[in-house]
This record gives sequence, structure tokens and C-alpha cells, in this order.
Amino acid sequence: MLLHYMTTTPFDLSKAVWIWPESPCWDLHNGYALFRKTFEFSTLPNEYALLSITADQSYQLYINGNYICRGPARGFQSHWPYDQFDVLPYLKQGSNLVAIRAYNPGHSNFQYLTQGYAGLVVSGFITDGNKADWILKTDKTWKCKKQDGLNRDTVPSSIQLFCQEHIDLRIEDPGWMMPDYNDSGKEWDTHLEPRPHGGLPWHTVEERGIPMLEETFLSPAEAVILGTSEGTSGSGYERTRDVTLLRFNEGLAHVKADAAQFPTSGWEIPATGKEGFRSYVVDFGKTVVGCIGFDIEGAEGGEIVDTLHAETIEEDTLTVDFLPARHCRMAFGNRLIAKAGKQSHTFYHAYGFRFMLVTLRNSTSPLKLALHFRTAFYPLEKKGSFQSSDSLLNDIWKTSAWTQRVCSLDAYVDTPWREQAQWWGDARVQAKNTFFYSGDTRLIERGIAQLAGQATPNGLTYGHSPTMAHNCVLPDFTLIWMITMWDHYWQTGSTDLLTQYTKRVAPALAYFREFSENKYNLLPYDYRYWLFLDWTNIFKEGYSTVYNLWYLITLDKLIQIKEAAASTGEDVQTQLNQATKDVMALPCAANADTAILEIQSMKDLAAGIRAAITKQMLLDNGLLCDGLDWDGKQVDHTSVHAQTLAILAGLEPQHNAARIEKILLPFIREEIKPEITPSAYWITYVFQVLEEAGYGAEVIPFIKKHWQPMVEHGTTWEGFEKGKGDASCSHAWSAHPLYHFAQILGGIYQAAAGWKSITYRPTFIGENVDVTVPTPHGSIRSTWKREGSAVTAMLSLPAGVSASAVLPDGRRENVTGEKTWQITV
Repeated sequence: MLLHYMTTTPFDLSKAVWIWPESPCWDLHNGYALFRKTFEFSTLPNEYALLSITADQSYQLYINGNYICRGPARGFQSHWPYDQFDVLPYLKQGSNLVAIRAYNPGHSNFQYLTQGYAGLVVSGFITDGNKADWILKTDKTWKCKKQDGLNRDTVPSSIQLFCQEHIDLRIEDPGWMMPDYNDSGKEWDTHLEPRPHGGLPWHTVEERGIPMLEETFLSPAEAVILGTSEGTSGSGYERTRDVTLLRFNEGLAHVKADAAQFPTSGWEIPATGKEGFRSYVVDFGKTVVGCIGFDIEGAEGGEIVDTLHAETIEEDTLTVDFLPARHCRMAFGNRLIAKAGKQSHTFYHAYGFRFMLVTLRNSTSPLKLALHFRTAFYPLEKKGSFQSSDSLLNDIWKTSAWTQRVCSLDAYVDTPWREQAQWWGDARVQAKNTFFYSGDTRLIERGIAQLAGQATPNGLTYGHSPTMAHNCVLPDFTLIWMITMWDHYWQTGSTDLLTQYTKRVAPALAYFREFSENKYNLLPYDYRYWLFLDWTNIFKEGYSTVYNLWYLITLDKLIQIKEAAASTGEDVQTQLNQATKDVMALPCAANADTAILEIQSMKDLAAGIRAAITKQMLLDNGLLCDGLDWDGKQVDHTSVHAQTLAILAGLEPQHNAARIEKILLPFIREEIKPEITPSAYWITYVFQVLEEAGYGAEVIPFIKKHWQPMVEHGTTWEGFEKGKGDASCSHAWSAHPLYHFAQILGGIYQAAAGWKSITYRPTFIGENVDVTVPTPHGSIRSTWKREGSAVTAMLSLPAGVSASAVLPDGRRENVTGEKTWQITV
């Protein structure tokens, strides 16, 4: 069942202390800790039992032997996130046990910044009528210890993530969380050094702001075994640091087998011999994200079960694509060493993968092995839908929706596979996917706050956050971070985010203003940082047109938000005062000059950039060159990217027709293949321009051709070609058909902030379409059906939303409520 966090003041973490076995700052590397606390109920409460809990870096909670949840969401120690929920359904009269497995990596990565300390804090109380009683809080009475049986000297599962888990269940009883487990041993009386609530590094705590992850067991029937192999284990296999490299060196090819002979609900594995191994390829059918585990029967003790996880496979030889020498050093794998008898263990960290190798070693008699899998993704509620007469379009929409699900964890992540990092260019596309799928804004709100929480000294955001990746400061992603505040305003109608982060936006804008104050009045390439723009060879060495257009668009969007706030008559200074507590912990807040965010100041900046681009980059034919070199000379090529952003920026719109007809349409029709080609991510902006210009019918064939192979794989890809090695095949930045189909075929184009109005302009391709789009006012539904040359179309609008209908037969109408048309096409 889905556990719902509660948004009340934590009751009362201030009365609890942070605990960790031994010193909370000593020898933390790849460290797991176990905690147990027993408490009594003479009678159960009749209202609820509220539990507040968090750990640095993370925890898994069990109550009376039952797994409950994992947490917290990623964050910063200065205002560390906590979880709070009702655990009454898991309690019983009499003795109760809370057991917790916690983890601290001891080092930073692409979703965590260490402050050199580890800790757990828990507080719980019950209510019964008007009475509230404590049931537990972390203190010196808790049983705890550093978890035995872990090989802490293992490699990271990628450059960006946590270490592989290698656990020996002969040393660590897998039933440590059960009520009947004997915790009276001396090892459970580990010395504690409690740290008081509010002590550094955890100055304060904050609500997670998003739901608890959806953790449900995936049926083993979802997976099939494709093939097997066997051989002699490689040198040093018993104490390897990297089970994936070991398996790679042993050879990854497998012989195809009849999947029905090897049921994943549990299969008998013949003995391998002391030095031998037997390997199985398991296919989950599409990329999944969560924690893998095994149920074992008949073990004698000492048997080894290794895993290796991958996204793609070479079908003829059943060789998973794994290249250990690639940049990201992918090493998704774990190890379990069995104790004698029956046992079960679920690995701690969530991996994203489609294919898994299960390798059994050191067995001298047959062993029964079953796998289980617990999902770990954000609980996106499906409110949007798409259905048409074209089965491929339906499959593309479903594939895009699933990809968005597995890329929504405690943050929008680029992929659950390679790094699980909150990359902000990706997040902008994913937020719009989410708006059309569920209407949920909480991940984008939390992400905007987290990008605000980490900055360079001159005000730029990091490309993802929290992170230790100082090589991943992308100035263009800082611009997109500010644009996503407009995206949030456009979706919700609220201007609060810009007000809340004024003191964080101001120094970022100051960086761009300072760097554009040169003889060209344009932003140059700053070699200290990674100017991304797209996975293609866009011009950067000088003054990039694409970069400067993003700057112009950012200024225009911020102006729109400021003008919207001013038009409401709100007391902006009052809002700023109320937001002070939210920005005090943010970098650069103290000395931020907010005058740069005055409307006229931003208009002056935008006018200057607009004039500079027009004067120096606009060609006689109305196209834009891709930039100026360091000597101020125009480069001799134009890109799809530059023409697309020029249209989105409203730059000399009299030339838009030329840009579309000479560049964008020939590209989308694949009549030309430009040297500088938009990626599967960036092409969403090309689609947007063409749709809004009335060329949606040109976009659909392109999507069908290039997304069909992704459908066959089960998730959308990082690029147009299936990735191998460290390239991802589960990238939601290319899942944007989720909203393009609703716009093109459903005809639903948002026309005002907060979805107060839309433009209705359907494109009739195929025989029928049925589209639902969630909005803050309720769902919009668009359906149409073709019968010969006649189309019956229906638009249904919730209260508070109006539409301007632009029909293919030339009619224009204003609509509220529900309207049906008979149209001849």
C-alpha cells in the first residue's frame, strides 16, 4: 500500500537526538547501520500514530518485521528533509518493534553532498481523543550497531552513484529486523554519541514536500529467463571489489533457453562446484527501477549470488551491453553470500535496468533461488490519457508515460540507469510531461528549490543538485532553471516562486549581465564552465546565437512573471519579507542586488540583447547564423536550433515563415540532414514551433519513424540511436510525445497562465482520437471521429476554462462547457 506522508510540524523531532553507532563522523565510507527499539501498547489508539523520521543519508524502516518505506528525499543538511506518516496500521497491542537499516556513503556523489556526519533521528506519538502520548524517540536506549558482513571496499556502481552492496548473510542474520531476533548480544550495545536536534550539520529540518515513493512488489511473472551459461570463476572472485568487472572478464555470452523451463518464481539451479559458476539472463521486458532481492532455499552456506544489471543486450549471443572502461564506469551489481538454510535479502539501493545477470557460484548441491523486486518511484497519478486509431501512436504515448514514471524518483532524474541525477535541462521537459500526465507540480517545485540551494560564488546554479560535480556547472541550465519558474507560473497561475527566490535569481542574472557587457553586448563562452546547449556540435567558441537566445527568452519570461505579479496588486515587499526565511539558507542570498529584477531593468537588458542579436547575427535572408567568433566575425553556418529559438523569442517575426520553410520543414521532412542536428531531447522545441505555426501534421510522421524503435525497447532513449555502454535507453527528456500528441491531435494548446484558456486546433490524422489533459480546474477532453469526409469533434471544458476554437473549415468560435462540431474535411 502507498504510504502517505503528512504535512504537519514534526511531533516532535526537537525532543529526539541524532544517533549513530560509534562516532557519527568516523569511518563512514560505504557504511550501513542497524537500529532496533521495542515499545509497548496496553491498548491501541483509535486515531493515529504519527512517526517522524529521517537519516543522513537514508534509511529503510521496518515495524514488527514488516517493511514500511525508505527515505528521506534528497536534500541539504542545513535544512534536511524528514518524513512523517501514520503507522497505526502496522502496530499491535502489546510489544512493538521499530527496526531501521540506515546508510551513509561517506562521500558525495550526483545526488548527495556529505558534511562528514551520519545520523538517524526518530520521533513518534499517538493520539486518542484530545490526548497525545509519546511512544518513542531516538536516545541512548536504542539498540544499534554498524552492520556486520558488509564488504565496504567495493566500487561505486557508477561515477555518479553509491557503492555496490556485497553482503555475507553468514555473518549478518537477514532476520535482524524481526521481533523474535535476539538483540541481547554485546555487539548491539554499541557506544552512541547523540547529537541534539538543531546541532550542525542538521541546523533544521523541512518537510519532504513530495509523496513517499511508490514501493510495490513486482510479480516475478513480469520477468523471463532468456538463457544460461556456465564456467570457472575468475581469479580473485571471492573478494572482488567489482562483481560486474569479474563477470565481464569471465565472458558475458549466454546460450538461449526456453524461458518456460526456468520460472522466475523459483527455479532449481544445479550445483556449480566450488570454483564454478552458472549464469542466467533475466529480461524484465522494459526498464524498471527499484531494489532486487532473492529468496533462497537449500543453501549449505557460502554460496555466492552475484548480479549485473544492464539496459540493452546483443540478441544473437545474449550478451548484455556492458563496457567497464567507458566514462561513467557503469558497474550496477551486487553480491549476496548465503548462510545455511532458508533466507531472504533485498538489496538497499534502487537500480534502473531491463536485463539482469544472476550468477551463482560455489554451490555443491542444487539450490532453489527466487527473485523479488520492489519498485521505488514517484507515485504519479494518471489523469491524462491518449487513445487513437493508430496503435503505434498509442504505444509511443504509453512508452513515453512509462519512461516518465521510471525517471521520477525523489526528483526528476535523467535516467534511473546511469546516474539518477536531477539534471535541469531534462527536468524542464519532464515537468511538462508530468503536467499533461498528472498535473502534479510538486517535483518541479522541489527541484527548483534544490537548484537554488547550491550555487557557484558568482551565482550560477549547478547542472544538477545536490551534487559534488563541479565540472557540471552549465550556464545554459541556469537560464533554464529561471525559465522553469515561468513554466510553473504558466501551469499554476502563481507567481510565488520568483518572489520566493528573488535573492537567488538576482546574482545569477548579475553573472549574465556582467558577461554580456562587452563590445558586442552578447554572452561569450565562459571556459570555466560547461556550455551544453545540446548533444550536438552547436557553435560555442565565441558568441553563440543559441546561448544568447536562451538568455533573451529567460529575460522575457521573468518579465512576464513580474508583470503578472504586479497586475494582481500584491504587496511584493510583504511577500519578500515572508520569503526571507526560505532564502536565508540559499547561497548568494546575503549580498544579492535585487534591483536587477525590477521590470524596467530587465526590459532594458532584454532590449539590448535583442538588438545585439538582430544587428550581428541576423542574415539578409531572415535566418540567423550560429554566432560570432572571438573576432566578431559571423560563422558561416545556420542551425535548426538557432531558427527555432529565434521564433520562440519573437525575434524579427516577419522572418518566421522563411525560417520554417527553408530550415525547419525540410529538416522535419528529412529532405535535408543538417550537420548540426537536434537531439531527441532538444527536438521538442522544434516540434513546439511547428505545432504552433500549424504544421503539426508534419511532426507526427517524424515521431512515428524515430520513436518506433523505442517502443520496441520499452522506454524512450537518450538519443535517436539505441545506446550501449554508458548511454541511456531510459531518458524521459525524449518522452515529450506525451504532450505533443495532446496538442497536435487533441488540439489542446494552453493559451493563458493557470489554464484559464486554451486554443482548440485539432489535426485530423487517422480515424479517431480521444485525449484528456488535466488542469488545475479539472480535465479537458477532446475527441473526434472521422466518417468519410465528415468529422465529428467534441471539446469538453471544466468550469474556469474557456477556448478559442480554430477549425479546419475556417470557423472560429469561443467555447465554454461542452461543444460538438460537424466538420467537412
